[in-house]
Amino acid sequence: MTAASYPVVRCDGDDCGAETSHPQAETVTQVRILRRGEGWRNRPGGRDICPDCWKDDRR
Repeated sequence: MTAASYPVVRCDGDDCGAETSHPQAETVTQVRILRRGEGWRNRPGGRDICPDCWKDDRR
């Protein structure tokens, strides 16, 4: 058995457990770039906000 590691971006919205990754990403920065088209936002200070929190104004 082998263990794989991959970068994950987690939402910093209030009480949100959403996270995302991308199979072609090797860094968190690449995840942020590749997932931007799906509604993920990166706020000042490095806060990542998922599409649901952004829509619900939990920024």
